[in-house]
Amino acid sequence: MTYPIILRKKVLKSIDQVMSIRTAIKLYDLSLATITNWKKDVSIKPIIRLPRKIFNATLKQDVTDYLDAYYYERATRLGCSKSGIKVAMKRLGYTCKKSYIP
Repeated sequence: MTYPIILRKKVLKSIDQVMSIRTAIKLYDLSLATITNWKKDVSIKPIIRLPRKIFNATLKQDVTDYLDAYYYERATRLGCSKSGIKVAMKRLGYTCKKSYIP
C-alpha cells in the first residue's frame, strides 16, 4: 500500500518530537520496517512495470491461425514462455484448449 507523503511526514515528525516508535506503530497501524524505510527515504518511488511481451493482436491472430495449438507451441512461435502464454490467454478470455470461435 502506498501512503501519501503528508502522512509519512506527519508520522516522522511526531516520532522526532514526542512519540516513541512503538507508540507510532500502534497509533498509525504501521510496521517497524515501514517506519525505518521512511526514515531512510520519505519519497514515494514510482512502480515501474515492464511492457507485455505478448501483444493482444498477435496472440488473437495466432489463435485464429492455429486453433488446436498447445501453449508450448504458441510460446515457441511468439518467442516467450509457456506460462506467459497461459496468462495472456486468460487475459483475453480464452479459458482452455478448444476450437475457438473468433
